Amino acid sequence: MADRKRHRPSDRDGKPGTSSAANDQHTNDYTSNFDSLSWDIPRTDMLRATNILRNQLDDDGNSEDEPLLTPEYSHKPVTEKEEGVSARGAWNIAIALVVLSLSTMSYALFNDAFSQWLYVEFEYMVLGSNASFINDSASSNPCIKGNNNSSPWAAELDEAQARASRFNTWAMLISLLPAVITNTLLGAYADRIGRRVLFILPLFGMMTKYGFTSAVAYWKLNVYWALFGTLLSGLSGSMPALFMAIYVYTADNTGHNKSRSFGMVVAQATMNIFYALTHLVVGYFIKGEGYIWPMFTATLVLCLSLLVCVCFLRETLDTSNLGKRASLIQGVKSVFGFYLVKTDNPRYKRKDFLMLGFVFFMYSTCLGVSIQSLYLMNEPLCWSSVKMGNVITFQGLLSSFASLFLMRLIQKIFSDETISIVSLISAGASRFVLAFAVNETMIFVAYTIGMFENLLLPIIRAILSRMVPSDKRGSLFASVAVIEVATLAVAGAGLDALYSLTVDIWHGLTYFVIAICLVLAATVMLLFNIIIKRRQPSGKSIIVIEEKLNDN
Repeated sequence: MADRKRHRPSDRDGKPGTSSAANDQHTNDYTSNFDSLSWDIPRTDMLRATNILRNQLDDDGNSEDEPLLTPEYSHKPVTEKEEGVSARGAWNIAIALVVLSLSTMSYALFNDAFSQWLYVEFEYMVLGSNASFINDSASSNPCIKGNNNSSPWAAELDEAQARASRFNTWAMLISLLPAVITNTLLGAYADRIGRRVLFILPLFGMMTKYGFTSAVAYWKLNVYWALFGTLLSGLSGSMPALFMAIYVYTADNTGHNKSRSFGMVVAQATMNIFYALTHLVVGYFIKGEGYIWPMFTATLVLCLSLLVCVCFLRETLDTSNLGKRASLIQGVKSVFGFYLVKTDNPRYKRKDFLMLGFVFFMYSTCLGVSIQSLYLMNEPLCWSSVKMGNVITFQGLLSSFASLFLMRLIQKIFSDETISIVSLISAGASRFVLAFAVNETMIFVAYTIGMFENLLLPIIRAILSRMVPSDKRGSLFASVAVIEVATLAVAGAGLDALYSLTVDIWHGLTYFVIAICLVLAATVMLLFNIIIKRRQPSGKSIIVIEEKLNDN
């Protein structure tokens, strides 16, 4: 009869995530053990047992840390490390942050001046000569108080708000519908044409928009001519394309784990800081020079940003394999395949991408940036451009402090998924307070409660980037950019329309709806966190049976 022996490899012998070389070494160790017993085991049985063990080790080695869509990287970024940032990567990120800082300053300067100029233009359309009582030269004092502490032209001002909100709706649609196509095409070829193009194209389009709109304001043309500049910006991908560029570039130059999350938070914090500091200045700029010069200055700053990008920003993607160009259909499939195609990866599945995409969509839709100026400039607050700039600066610097100085501490305690939930709760609570705000104290309380919300988007991008290999990041972030475009379109067509319809009923109703949506997004993120934790792979024990056969 045969004598049976059992050999059980320990979990550490085939720990998930080990390299193939390490697995081969483990297998060789087991093979040597078999050889020591070969005096009574047929060679075929020994080889069969060895092959079973090798296959099991290979399965375990690829089960946990191997990313989704796992072909070997055909052109891996030369700066990428497993963790940390190389010296070359640090230089690349520094230049990218300079480009981002200048672009953010330009964006904030233009948007503040444009939104207030637009509202004042509609005030003149509605009030005619009475608008001079409200607007003191270039300084926007949106509503004047009567003896009963309310505006004598409240109904007319609500009509001006509604018209400005409808204009923003049309501007959003005209900009973002072509941006969907542009961002899809950029994503389809981003992993082949390189990263620099992702910066240059949207910067050029935005520069054209700013310059054209400045000309409309300078020559006092009809306000609707500004929509043509908006269309040009949309054809270049607009701000979502620039966001795609900075985040995929950051992912290329940072390590695989928490250094990437922190790098993306730094990029977000940089935007917040320069956005906030620009708000601090722009109110005084508008008060002293009117609306045209701030818009023209924004155009010049964006020209400088484009110049830095062209001259100093280095390519991070190895484009030596550009001969193999995918068709347009294949490129589009690569952008949306994450959400549509099932995968056998045991750690990240299609529903994970769908859940994160939903959270991203809900939060980006609920930012409410387009109604912020209208909300603060009118009843019951009636803030001037200077006061708005000061308060928005406070908001930006506070959120940047939370991002830069508290992020490292929070990461030591919580996972990225848990931090995302905290960010959503912070954002929802902030919008709830804004919905009922009647004085400036409540506004400050709302912005203080929301200090953690700016951690959300960079962390979700970092989580997504870890789910795919480097040669799929361009397509992944293009899909995120398309979602971002869709959210801005929904926010423009939905929230702006809701605000224009309800502004004379309850000024804060739109913020209340936003708070409910953010609570829903936090619930989905909580489910994602639970699913990921439950899916952690368990170690496998392998029993190799050796048989000693009688010669008879």
